[in-house]
Order: sequence, then structure tokens, then C-alpha cells
Amino acid sequence: MTEHSEHTRKNKILAIDDDGLVRRTLELLLKEAGYEPTMAAGGQEALGLLARQHFDLVITDIRMPEIDGLQVIQAVHDYCGQMKKPLIPVIVLTAYKDEPVRQAAVRMGVKEFLLKPFKMDEFLKVLERTLRDAANGRLH
Repeated sequence: MTEHSEHTRKNKILAIDDDGLVRRTLELLLKEAGYEPTMAAGGQEALGLLARQHFDLVITDIRMPEIDGLQVIQAVHDYCGQMKKPLIPVIVLTAYKDEPVRQAAVRMGVKEFLLKPFKMDEFLKVLERTLRDAANGRLH
């Protein structure tokens, strides 16, 4: 167990990626770090999960069939607004360095944008920082 596992144990994280290997890797990494992950193979599945469950954080790929990551981010914002809930923070993971997409995500309030492949320790630090900022009301 890592040092940060004790205080993050109850954090529920929705991770969305259309690549099965990436989903499995994220699931194992998040479980090992003490988080409670729920995995989705795409945006449509993720939106269904968001409507039925509470999540503390969303991790999404950008390039996915049907509903892409930017649409997921917008849907998360819309859902939080409609339900009058605090904004759920989003971390973007992508294999593509696409500056216009990154800028669009930043305009939607995304502060963390990691390129795949990522280093596990860097990923966990970003995750912790994002959850801490959300808990302290510093998402925007």
C-alpha cells in the first residue's frame, strides 16, 4: 500500500477508455493505490454510469467512437449543473498531442491533461492533486 492510500480509500473514480488494455491497467493501478474504480469502454457507457452512481473524479480518453472525451466532459458539467451538485473534476488521458483539443478541455475547466504512456507515479500525483483541489473548492 502506498502512503496516500488511507485517505483516498473511499474515492470513487470513473475511468473511460476504449482500449481494453488501458482500462485494465488503470483499474489495477487505481485499486492498488486504494481508490474504487469503475471502468467504462466508451462515452455512452460512462454517461449511463454517471446517471446512476456518484463519482469523485472522472478520467477520460479523448478519441473514442460515438461520444468523445470532450463530449463526456460537457456531459459531466451538464449533469452536475442539472443535479445542483459540485463539479466532478476530470483528468484527460490521451495518446495524441492535440493542442486545439487540449485548449478546449482547459476552457471546460480541465486542469490535468496527461499523455499516454504516462509514468505511474506522475499519474498518481496528478490524481491526488486533482482530488485535493476539488475537496478544497479549487476546480476553477
